[in-house]
Amino acid sequence: MGSPSKIAKAAGITMNPVAIVWTDKKPDGALELRAGTWGCVMWLFSKVAKEGKTAVFSNETIGCAGGAMGLGFGRPMERHAARSEEGFCSFLSNGITGAADKAAYQAIIDQSFDAPHKKMLTDGERFMKNPATVRRFLKNLPVFDAGDRYIVMKPVSKVEDGDDVRSIVFVANSDQIAALSLLANYGTANIRDGIFVAAGAAGCQAMGVCTYAENGKHHPRAVVGLTDLSARMHVRKTLGRDVLTFSVPFALYQEMEKNVAGSFLDLDLWKELRDSG
Repeated sequence: MGSPSKIAKAAGITMNPVAIVWTDKKPDGALELRAGTWGCVMWLFSKVAKEGKTAVFSNETIGCAGGAMGLGFGRPMERHAARSEEGFCSFLSNGITGAADKAAYQAIIDQSFDAPHKKMLTDGERFMKNPATVRRFLKNLPVFDAGDRYIVMKPVSKVEDGDDVRSIVFVANSDQIAALSLLANYGTANIRDGIFVAAGAAGCQAMGVCTYAENGKHHPRAVVGLTDLSARMHVRKTLGRDVLTFSVPFALYQEMEKNVAGSFLDLDLWKELRDSG
């Protein structure tokens, strides 16, 4: 444990692969959002990937309801600006237009703390067509609850023996995503079901609960994420505009590490592609 990623080196991935770990112990000196304030999980994720920092989250410092759902602190809809699951379904889709109880939703809008948030609640994010679509999305989104435990993000090189690693996350460009996709299916040839894009999922949900759900499966899948437009805006200055995330359960990561030597990553075709700029 605690060794640099062979995958990242061979694939030319310069950002730290990030391990998401559940633990009972809060790491000293870790980045953390302030309790009771809004913040985006992806802000801290980008610091871990880019700068090698360690970040920690708890039930009190997760930052937002979407982040709680994404990293694994249940479904605290009451923390969301829309106040309830019904309100969340309107917010993620077409705002007050689709709200079943428009008066109640308007009251939530009126209580919002500034004009941009009022407009966002009114218009909705429009990531899904209508509230019914969001309800179906929520039924499909895995639910995990770390309870009183901490969820830590740290470079994979800092993983220790005994760590409860739930997900390993790469930040990669299109060529690197292609290489990671090949490597994830290197020993299975699972063309149809080896990888999926977490369409509609928030950036933290793709690397978090969507990837957690693959742990323990006979053929765990990799998850392509950072298709969330809001998350992309939050991390653009730190991570750049032309990257996605590629997350895998820890067991699949370990298998991929073993398969680097002797694979296409050793050959000139990949090296030319990787080094061509």
